[in-house]
Amino acid sequence: MIVRIWAAVAAGMLATQALALELGAPFVDGAVLQREMAVPVWGWTAPGGTVTVQFAGQTKKGTAGDDGKWMVSLDPLVASFDAAELKVADDKGGAATVKDILVGEVWLASGQSNMQWPVGKCDAGQLLTQIGERVAAGQEKQPVIREGQVTDRFAVLHPIEHASYEWRTDATQFSAIAYAFAYSLFKELNVPIGILNCSFSQTPIQAWTPRVGYPDGTSEYTKNLYRQILESDPATSEHTAAWDAFYRSIEESLARKEAISTKAPGNMNGNRDATWLFNARVNPVAPYALRGCIWNQGYANMGEGIVYYDNLHAMIRGWRLVWNRPDLPVYFHQFYCPGQKGDEEQAEKPGFDSTAEMRLGTWLARDIPHTGMASQIDISGAIHYANKSLPGMRLALHALKNQYGKKVVTDGPMYKKYTVDGDKLIVEFDHADDGLVVAEAKSNSLAGLAIPKVVPEGAAAIDLFFIADENRVWYPATAVIDGSRVILSSPKVKSPRGVSYGSAGIGFQPNLYNFPTAARASGFSRIFTTRRCCRRRRSSCTTTRW
Repeated sequence: MIVRIWAAVAAGMLATQALALELGAPFVDGAVLQREMAVPVWGWTAPGGTVTVQFAGQTKKGTAGDDGKWMVSLDPLVASFDAAELKVADDKGGAATVKDILVGEVWLASGQSNMQWPVGKCDAGQLLTQIGERVAAGQEKQPVIREGQVTDRFAVLHPIEHASYEWRTDATQFSAIAYAFAYSLFKELNVPIGILNCSFSQTPIQAWTPRVGYPDGTSEYTKNLYRQILESDPATSEHTAAWDAFYRSIEESLARKEAISTKAPGNMNGNRDATWLFNARVNPVAPYALRGCIWNQGYANMGEGIVYYDNLHAMIRGWRLVWNRPDLPVYFHQFYCPGQKGDEEQAEKPGFDSTAEMRLGTWLARDIPHTGMASQIDISGAIHYANKSLPGMRLALHALKNQYGKKVVTDGPMYKKYTVDGDKLIVEFDHADDGLVVAEAKSNSLAGLAIPKVVPEGAAAIDLFFIADENRVWYPATAVIDGSRVILSSPKVKSPRGVSYGSAGIGFQPNLYNFPTAARASGFSRIFTTRRCCRRRRSSCTTTRW
């Protein structure tokens, strides 16, 4: 019965859509198209109908399939600030014109509320004001950035393609992180920037993962999520078995006069279950031509720990399959520091809770090709932290280097190895060839943008290093910076066996940064990046890595 009902609904939807020419969701006035790559354009008309698409001197023809869907591909386009029109017509007399189209760089931005949070409600509003002042003074060009999003769908159990879409130009309403990212690109590239905003509050990473991202997962965690998805699909044997068992449990509970469990099998327990947000807010824009993706999320997954590694793999794998681009770049944030503890509390002992383990899972997920991680361990705040400009700029560094060939430093100091010399533990770092510095973000966070400020001779201000003795007991350590190394010691530890640093996050406290000379040459002299430390097992002690 369920299968027949869904089939009838689908047939009814197709019948109402087959008579009129319709374009895919993102093809509405104000769109930004991707330059320098093939650009798919799609929509629906009568089954078997012929469609002609015209744009930028190109004319492409396509034929609708049995379901009425058609797709053509425009040849690579040249970036342009000049508003252009996309014209589409079918052989039944249907016609549509999309106006005010620009050509430049397009990125997808996804995540939960901290990615969704608008420019006008955080420090990015000050960034916008500063940009306006420089534009008025003739010091820079007015950024051309547009943001698009699905407007009539929130979450659905199965993927949809038809949705209403809107491209906006009011930057105060844009995603703050995405705007800071886009502004950094615009400043370097001088082409229009388009952002596909696919984000929503209180949503876990699983909700943004398409079904196709799960089957190739090898962990039991990922296999279990995929099994739940199959249990919600009436076409699978998993569905039949799970629902038969569900109804049997109800009958048995009734016979025993016990309370009945109403938790249904599969991923149907809420509209934030696996795949639901992707199905409604991302699938309608695929396979819109774009350069890459950025991701900011974590609050909804704080309690799950290291499996964030599996989730990032599944989500990125799924996005790449949907777009049919195995090398689609995806740059993600490491979780920030919500509810940052006071300096004295943090200095008592290292903490390895589920949030620290989630950061570890994120750090480990850098093993996914064509990805990069931007740290936020030096960003503090409540659920919706205010300092979003710097995190967005840090994501942009990865794109500027890897997609646009700019000579910028993308990574902060990362743990390389440690050695023990008597009662001293010496930590060495990658991405620190020009030496380590100490900086704090509190000064500039209060002024708006949380850009780290160097603390001269600041090693003594760092109080979140710990070293462990042979009994795995942790003690606060004194740090001495020696070029790209940190030498640690404690009067209570004669034979160090492990190191920990900032396991609960750093926040705005004095922190270790690299000194990116290459970044200074490209105008990013005040943008430093850091990396969150990660717990690993080494011999019989707990070792925290960067």
